Amino acid sequence: MECLSALAQPGLHLAVYGERGVGKTSLANVLPLLVREARVPHLSAGRVDCNTKDNFATLWQHAFRELAAEWDEDRDGDISPENVRFRLARDQETRLLVFDELDRLEDDDALSLLADTLKTLADHDVPTTLMLVGVAKSIDDLVGEHGSVVRSLRQIQMPRMQMGELVQILEHGYKGIGMSADREAVLTIAKMAQGLPHFVHLLGLNAGEIAVANDEVCVTMAHVEKAMDRTTSSHTILSEYLTATQSAQTGHLFEEVFLACAFAPKDALGYFRAADVRGPLGKILGRRVEIPAFARHLNELSSDRRGYALQKEGVPRQFRYRFANPLLEPFARIMGVTHHELPDALLAEMRPDPEEINLFPDWPSDLSLPP
Repeated sequence: MECLSALAQPGLHLAVYGERGVGKTSLANVLPLLVREARVPHLSAGRVDCNTKDNFATLWQHAFRELAAEWDEDRDGDISPENVRFRLARDQETRLLVFDELDRLEDDDALSLLADTLKTLADHDVPTTLMLVGVAKSIDDLVGEHGSVVRSLRQIQMPRMQMGELVQILEHGYKGIGMSADREAVLTIAKMAQGLPHFVHLLGLNAGEIAVANDEVCVTMAHVEKAMDRTTSSHTILSEYLTATQSAQTGHLFEEVFLACAFAPKDALGYFRAADVRGPLGKILGRRVEIPAFARHLNELSSDRRGYALQKEGVPRQFRYRFANPLLEPFARIMGVTHHELPDALLAEMRPDPEEINLFPDWPSDLSLPP
């Protein structure tokens, strides 16, 4: 709603940022569709996927093509911020233009010119809203050194989803195809996902397919367990996981340390410290572990040799870490369930407890989702 309301405020633009896998691209897909389906005269929308080879000119060529309004150099001149502003104002259209995956844009001049475009559109109250979308932990990360553009942007950080939101995804998905789901199965999938809708969709889909293959219409924990195994064996992120955890050295602990990182308590930005890893690692190994025993593993997991699986910040003795790709955290947990004998204490963190199951009292006694 906040994104759509910006269309009624000329000069206001949007920056949507957050971790990978929280649903930014889904939002970028849905908003232009909503605008098009509204079929309001003089209201249009388009979406541009940025890539590493794009420059300012190619971005706007794609944008005008999305709007069915090809750029004519003989009439419109070179593609520049002022010419873009003049062309958009001349057409007398209210528009939403979404630039998705802005973080992939490597041409710094393109980002500078895009910032200039935002400013001139805002200064002249042109009824075109630009929405910049990308992977970032802050708006500064998304726009780089072009801080002046922030004044023209409404910042929208997309956090990880709450349990209730993840449950709704599964509820609507299964109900839409005439299936039901065991309450424990649904909550387990939602808890496994660690707030990332990507894994809710993937585990939910795999569990549903397994149920259908068995001529069953209710997804149960048995289907979820098989879905986890299927997910770990076929997910595209498997290569990243193997780069981080495999070693020719016998007795290495990279897989165990990486799994312990997935279970380590984290702050609001997803960071953890070596001391946070010690407890989960001790549970996995079944013995007390001190930081020097795995400090080099954390250091190497933050290096090119391990694909920079972890980001490391800070100074010695005060380093903090987080998963470079947030999807690796739930993936490592699922790998732990399917390929390791996790202790009960860690398994309990991945399964809903009775209080969580009772959070949804409207579900009938057979534990299926409400009709």
